[in-house]
Amino acid sequence: MARKRIPLISIVALIIALVTVAACVGTNEAEKVPGKVVTPPAVTEPATKTPTLDDMKALAVEIASAIDGDTMAALKPGDETTPEYAAIHDQLVAFREANPWVTYVYTMRKTENVTEFVVDADYGTGDADACAIGEIYSPTEEDTVFLAGFEEPAAEIDVTVYGYAPIKDASGASVGLVCLVPGVPIAQSDLEALAAEIASAIDGDAHAALKPGDEDTPEYTAIRDQLVAFREENPEISGIYTMRNAGDITEYVVDADYGTGDGWAIGDIYTPTALDTALLAGFEEPSAEIYAYVYGYAPIKNASGAGVGAVILEARIPITQERVKALAVEIAGEIDGDAMAALKPGDEGTPEYIAISDRLEAFRKENLGVIYVYTMRKAGDVAEYVVDADYGRAESAKIGDVYVPNESDVALLAGFTEPSVEPGFYLDDWGNRTATVISGYAPVKSSDGTIVGLVGVDLGILH
Repeated sequence: MARKRIPLISIVALIIALVTVAACVGTNEAEKVPGKVVTPPAVTEPATKTPTLDDMKALAVEIASAIDGDTMAALKPGDETTPEYAAIHDQLVAFREANPWVTYVYTMRKTENVTEFVVDADYGTGDADACAIGEIYSPTEEDTVFLAGFEEPAAEIDVTVYGYAPIKDASGASVGLVCLVPGVPIAQSDLEALAAEIASAIDGDAHAALKPGDEDTPEYTAIRDQLVAFREENPEISGIYTMRNAGDITEYVVDADYGTGDGWAIGDIYTPTALDTALLAGFEEPSAEIYAYVYGYAPIKNASGAGVGAVILEARIPITQERVKALAVEIAGEIDGDAMAALKPGDEGTPEYIAISDRLEAFRKENLGVIYVYTMRKAGDVAEYVVDADYGRAESAKIGDVYVPNESDVALLAGFTEPSVEPGFYLDDWGNRTATVISGYAPVKSSDGTIVGLVGVDLGILH
């Protein structure tokens, strides 16, 4: 799903564990994108590698240093058609095209107690929500990283979870979907069940008949009231709205927030990208997804070296089953299976153990969203931990610590023979916190190809 290109407005504080870097983030309903008709450059999800916080800072510095700060500082409202504006706008567009993970890129500057947009790569593309020179954003107390970006390179992460289910007409045909945005941690199965519950209660024929301008009709009001009531009955849900297909695009239909000054109208458009597999699947069956939104900031300076604004980049990173399985395969191929097989209880201080543990730790640092990585092997009817990236920290596993699989551990057990992944994200205890996790597994092999264990990778969010 899309997010509006403005700094974070958090509802619930979350933490994504990035090993040595903990970034404050929030789950919240996606910012409204009325009239969005232009798709950012086509993005396909790389198998494993995604931009880290350091990557986003470096990208922001790269484009910020290329922008003529004196020219940007001189731009005033109404200058969008000038050659000076066009030159910076074209730079931003070209930069985004050259960096496929970058979804949005724009510049801002400070004016007294607020910030204002200056050049937006989407301006003039037909995107009704693209920002013109002088449009205002008033920072909140949570915008410390954003504001720091006017002085030095900075980066941060925001996370949003979405759940979908199809809306059907009297004949059983899909005529749209409902989208739920939770404001608290929730398992995928529970979120999908809630989406299916409200989707089944919506009159699909009435929903299909709604057209732009019908927001004041009894038919619209009836569905909107259903959405509002459902949210009140389920306080874990912060946002709820419906969508439908319209050719190669999707359009918003009924939004529980419509009429509050913060809702989509009928016909406001969203153009799906290659990342929107869960959204598109939701038109046929319940589905859900987690998105990490990574922001990079860097100051723009004039010829004298004074700061005159900042550039803001946004990357959308889906936390998916495909990605976590690919990550497990990648790290499994880097583990010395002969050394792992030889490890026995008490060997945690040996060079062989340390070498594998250090590689797991480095892998976690290199891959945004990986919160835990470890190896296991079979020991009769149970599994035992071998190398833990967290070894030496509280509650880490030692060699030989036993895990007894149960009937729900189908994916884990499959991982001893082939790459596998849990069927969805789930909640797990993490010390005194809760984690929303998708887990993937891949077999670890010795030099002769014998499977000697597995590696497990947990991708997700620490709350």
